[in-house]
Amino acid sequence: MTKSSAKSHKNILIGISGGIAAYKIPLLVRILKKQGHSVKIIVSEAAKNLVGTDALKTLSQEPVYGDKISDENFDMGHIRLEEWADLFILAPATANSIAKMACGIADNLLSTTFLSLTCPILVAPAMNTNMWNNAATQANVKTLKERGIFVLPTAVGELACGVVGAGRMLSPDDIAQYAELALQKSDLQGKLSGKKVLISSGSTAEPIDAVRFITNSSSGKMGAALARAAIFAGAQVCVVSGGAKARLPEGIEQISVNTACEMRKEIIEKLPDSDIIIMAAAVSDFRVENTATEKISREDNAEYSIKLVKNPDIAAEIGEKKTANQKLVVFSLETNGGIVRATEKMKRKNADLCVFNNAENAIGKDKSKITIISQNGKTQEFEEQEKIVSALRILEAVV
Repeated sequence: MTKSSAKSHKNILIGISGGIAAYKIPLLVRILKKQGHSVKIIVSEAAKNLVGTDALKTLSQEPVYGDKISDENFDMGHIRLEEWADLFILAPATANSIAKMACGIADNLLSTTFLSLTCPILVAPAMNTNMWNNAATQANVKTLKERGIFVLPTAVGELACGVVGAGRMLSPDDIAQYAELALQKSDLQGKLSGKKVLISSGSTAEPIDAVRFITNSSSGKMGAALARAAIFAGAQVCVVSGGAKARLPEGIEQISVNTACEMRKEIIEKLPDSDIIIMAAAVSDFRVENTATEKISREDNAEYSIKLVKNPDIAAEIGEKKTANQKLVVFSLETNGGIVRATEKMKRKNADLCVFNNAENAIGKDKSKITIISQNGKTQEFEEQEKIVSALRILEAVV
């Protein structure tokens, strides 16, 4: 058995280039500071017209660095900042800043610092859809990725120019989630390039009548975290999701379902084309045998009984059908029985890994305490940690 624990607080350097999304960076700074990290910021001259340096100074509690002599800069700033940083985030990353970095241009403090960095780097693109899709931009993005830089996906939505499409910068909360992955300095980045990961997430809902249903309190947070970790690993990701409070990340294929039978249909259809299948959804074990087509009225019924029948066991069916090259990960959320029950479940469903957690410290929370169980009997026990970190550890175990 191995044990691992929580995150440590790090030094994060943010570079802001001249895109309109610069106005969102104060919120990113606030999120990172709330997580306990130290934050320093480099602002390009173009960005100064789009985001207030006083706000950045106040939130970061650090000087804001720029190109002019009057800026709060110091001798050999690009070297001193490089030595300080555990992670660099370029956000927003305009087409121009991405091109500079791909070509090694160093004509201001931001681009010069970039060339001196040895820490992990995240790039959060933000630009017009046509600029994002341009062959030159895509070639520059490819170059950065080939150099080990993690380029985040872009969001699809309404852009500042009024166009609806790809190219929008991810939300500050999303960027912070990917920053947590990068700070782990995991070998997972890019390891699943070319692989397809299929994830079930959220809760299913079994109808009782036209308006009522049986469900559970799953938030879908672990499924969303697993999707982000899989993107970080370079995989193509499909999430089949029931009801969920957590927002799934950009850059995935999302299939929405309600019932367990609907979830089974979509997953079995996707199964032949998937390399890794992770069953993180809280699937209802039972459904109502005869669903009422109208709303059941208490005025018409002194009492009302519901007969439940078993739902299909999706994980077990996958375990029967999967090939030797496919990996299946199941979850075991228990109120009693612990690891013994989780191990039995893994073997019964022919899974490659089982993630055990207790109902008390998992459902609906941002953190979880998990144990990963392998077919060979090896267990990895982790102290309570952010679910995004748990997701990373799960995928590392799969790889």
